[in-house]
Amino acid sequence: MHLAAPNSVAVMYLDNDSPDTSDAYLADGLTEDITTKLGQIARLAVTSNTTMRRYRTATLDPAALGRALRVAQLVSGSVRRAGHRIRVNVELLRARDGVQLWADAYDRTDADLLGIEEDIARAVAGAIAGRLLPGEQAALAERPTQNPEAYDHFLRGNYGIAQRAPDAARRALTEYQAATALDPAFARAYGRMGLAYALFIDWDWPHPGLTDDSLLALDSAAADRALQLDSQSTDGWMAKGYLMVYRHPATFEGVVPAFERAIALDPGNAEAHHQYASLLMAMGRDSSAAAEYRRALALDPQRAITLDNFGTMRYMEHRPDEALRLLDSAIAVDPQAYYAYADRANMRLFRGDVAGARADAEAVARTQPAGYEVQSGPLAATLQALDGDTAGARAQLDRVAAQLPDPAHPGYTAAEWIAIAYLRIGDRDRALSVLESVRPRGLNLWFALRDPGFDPIRDTPRFRALVAQSRPPGTGE
Repeated sequence: MHLAAPNSVAVMYLDNDSPDTSDAYLADGLTEDITTKLGQIARLAVTSNTTMRRYRTATLDPAALGRALRVAQLVSGSVRRAGHRIRVNVELLRARDGVQLWADAYDRTDADLLGIEEDIARAVAGAIAGRLLPGEQAALAERPTQNPEAYDHFLRGNYGIAQRAPDAARRALTEYQAATALDPAFARAYGRMGLAYALFIDWDWPHPGLTDDSLLALDSAAADRALQLDSQSTDGWMAKGYLMVYRHPATFEGVVPAFERAIALDPGNAEAHHQYASLLMAMGRDSSAAAEYRRALALDPQRAITLDNFGTMRYMEHRPDEALRLLDSAIAVDPQAYYAYADRANMRLFRGDVAGARADAEAVARTQPAGYEVQSGPLAATLQALDGDTAGARAQLDRVAAQLPDPAHPGYTAAEWIAIAYLRIGDRDRALSVLESVRPRGLNLWFALRDPGFDPIRDTPRFRALVAQSRPPGTGE
C-alpha cells in the first residue's frame, strides 16, 4: 500500500458557479496559477495541472481521490463572478477522511484576482508546511503583471491553448496579443504566444493569412521579447527551442541548449521534459529521449501525450508490443486523446488488425478538433480502400491534401499520414511524391520516414534519397 507523503497536495479544478458559462476560463486559470504558486514551495509535493484535468469531472470521494492521486491533502472550491465582483470559496481537506483542515471565502473585485491567488496559495502552503520562510513568501508574492486586465486576457489565452484545437489556438493568440498590448513587459504572455505560434507549424494547423514563414517570424519575435524581459522564463526558452527546430530544420542547431536551459530553470516542469524528449527522438537519440520521457512521466504519471509519444518512438524502433501498451495507457488516462487513437490505429493497421484500427479511427473522428482531418482523413481512406472502394479512398486523400495550409508543400506530420495511406491503397508513386514535396526537409521529416508503414518502399532509390537528404551527419546515438 502506497502511503501519501504528508506534504503532498492536489488542487482540484474549482467549480465555475458564475451564471455565464464562458467564465470557465476564470475558474481554470485560478486553479492552475494557485497550483503553480504552490509548486514554487520546495517543501510541498504538488500534483500537476495536467493530471488534475483528468479528475475534474470525477465523482470520487476524498479518500478514493487521495488514493488515486497519492496525496494527503486536497484543495477544492468554487468561483463566482457577478459584474466586477469575484467570490472564491476554497477549502483544504485531509484526503483520507475528508476532514476540513482550513477554509475561507474571498469576495473582491476582479482587479484583485492576483491578490486572491497569492492569499489562497499562502494559506494552503502555511496550513501544510507551517511557517513560511522569507524566500517562500517572496516566491508567492511574485506577480507576472501588475495589470489586472492584461492578466485576464492571459488566462483566457491559456484556456484556449489548452484545448489543442486550431480555432481555440487562434483565439488564444488574440488574447495573448491583447495582454501584451496592455502590458508590454508581460514576459509570460510573450512566452506563451511563442509556444502557440510554434504549435500551428508543428501540428499543421491552418492560420488564414499567415504562412509558416510568417508564423516563424512571429514566434521568433515573441520568444526573443519574452527572454529580453525575463531571461529566466521557462516558456520563453521552450519557445526559443521550438524556433530553432524550424529555423534550422536540418541540424536543430541551438535546440538542445534552449531546452536544457528551460529544464534547468524548472526541473519539475513535465512539459519541458516532454518537449525535450520529443526533440531528442526526432534527432534519433532514442535512449536519451526515453530517459526524458521517463522523467516527464515520473513528474506526471498520467500524462497522455507523453505516453503517446513514447509509444510512437517504440513503434519507430519496431517494438510494437511495448508501443501498444504505452498507447493503451495513454487512452486509459485520457479517453479524449484523439492523437493516441490515431497512432494506435496506424499501428494496428501495420499489424493487420483491421477491426481494431476501424474502432480507433471512429474514436479519432469522434474526438478530434473540428476541421482537423490530418489523421482521421487518411485513416478513413485506408479503411475505405480495404472495403473495396479504392477510387473513393484516393478521392478522400486528395481532398485532405488539398485542404492543408500549403497543399504544394505539406508539413512532415500531414505528409507522413497521407503518404502512408497512399501506400496502403497501392499508390507508391503518389506516396513518394507527397514525401518529396515536404518543405523544409530535415530532422522532423527524417524521423517521420522511420515509420514502419514505409517499410515496403524503404529500399527504393527515391525513398533512400529522401532519407539521405533529411538526415544530417551525426544523427543518432
